[in-house]
Amino acid sequence: MELWKNDIGDDLSVALAQYNIRLRVRAEYLEHESALRDGVSSNKRQPLERQFDLFSRANSLLRARDLGSIVCDIKFTELDNLEAFWADYLSGALLEALKGVFITDSLRMAAGSEGVRLLISVDQDDYEEGRRLLRAKKIMSFRNAP
Repeated sequence: MELWKNDIGDDLSVALAQYNIRLRVRAEYLEHESALRDGVSSNKRQPLERQFDLFSRANSLLRARDLGSIVCDIKFTELDNLEAFWADYLSGALLEALKGVFITDSLRMAAGSEGVRLLISVDQDDYEEGRRLLRAKKIMSFRNAP
């Protein structure tokens, strides 16, 4: 039996077995304005030079306040699971579930009196490609069923 191949000759049976979705999770302070206002100044006199100096200092301050981020590659082998994940992402249920995992007491302590928020993102193109491939897998499994 010949394996199903795509237009460049790759074996799609491997590609269709699973699909990875990249989930990006980032913790950040709720508010940066007061830190920037209190922590960024420049003694440069030339307007353009002053603007670059302020930008550089603000950039450094924001990097120093970075609470961190992670990237998770989640493997999906079933279309229904991918679609449930995407629905939870769109509805905000995924964000709410992840808050309890990522916004820990130690993170709150590190942030001190400042509030912390969690941001998550999933690329829609990744989802759509995974959906397309897993749908093709599902169709192929129905065709090959006895």
